[in-house]
Amino acid sequence: MNSPKVSARLFGPRFTGRSMDDRAGSTALILAARRLDPATLDHAVILVWSVQEEGGLVGAQVAATTMGASAQRIYSIDTFVSSETPLESPHFAFVKLGQGPVLRAIESGSISPPAVRARVVAAARAAGIPLQTGLTQGGTDGTAFTFYGAPNTGLSWPGHYSHTPAELLDLRDVERLSVLIVALATSR
Repeated sequence: MNSPKVSARLFGPRFTGRSMDDRAGSTALILAARRLDPATLDHAVILVWSVQEEGGLVGAQVAATTMGASAQRIYSIDTFVSSETPLESPHFAFVKLGQGPVLRAIESGSISPPAVRARVVAAARAAGIPLQTGLTQGGTDGTAFTFYGAPNTGLSWPGHYSHTPAELLDLRDVERLSVLIVALATSR
């Protein structure tokens, strides 16, 4: 039985629905693409949407095979499943909805290098974006690129109840993530 893909605004900026993982990430990338002016860039910026992450990084493997050798940095856009819920321990993966995007410093598949984390923090600060740092299990599509040597850093929005019909997020975090993507894409 499939759950219908409906979504609803709850109160203020809170938003719920099924498949928010992919939908929110795509929204952040589309908003960033609309804000980027290719004429002002002095370097290549490639935004990639890939498929079948949970099925073995299938799409990301194709992208990595095609572009991995020339990639300098990878920023994986994916949900950060926060433990900010009534029944979970706040000692791991705790970030707050509505408090800004999340820099995934450590996850099961990778550790973001200190210099790359500092670059993200500096870009967020320069753009006036609140940034949270989180540690989590799981991985992102960017791990397919690590074989080629480019550092992979996860950028996320905090969410609750991932992969359920009632995923929850704060729209301000998705908006701020799109601004962070632009800040990183336009900096050297």
